[in-house]
Amino acid sequence: MSTFGFDRIKTALSQALEGLSDWSSLNRLDKGKVIDQTFKSLMRDLMKQFGMQPGVDYVDNLSDNARSADFVALSQQADELIRGLLDGKIIAISGHSRISKLGNEFKVQAHFRKKVA
Repeated sequence: MSTFGFDRIKTALSQALEGLSDWSSLNRLDKGKVIDQTFKSLMRDLMKQFGMQPGVDYVDNLSDNARSADFVALSQQADELIRGLLDGKIIAISGHSRISKLGNEFKVQAHFRKKVA
């Protein structure tokens, strides 16, 4: 079982959220809650996409002020997935539109993908 702190990722998330007009009106406590909830939602999406199950492969119901660990991996697969994310081997793909070779337009949902070596 591994525990992970994601201070660098949360700092980057905070910097990205600063561009929102409502962000400056929030107090520090509310900003922290928004960052934690957003981060946990991203991690849940990542785990779900790769077939991981809460309580079996990972723990994500930690309290908002649990600073010692933001996420706990229970299985080897979840551990490897998180390490891959931290090492840049897992990348986020934003949602976008594409046109197929047959000329049909379709939407690609935002998702995570393992980086091809």
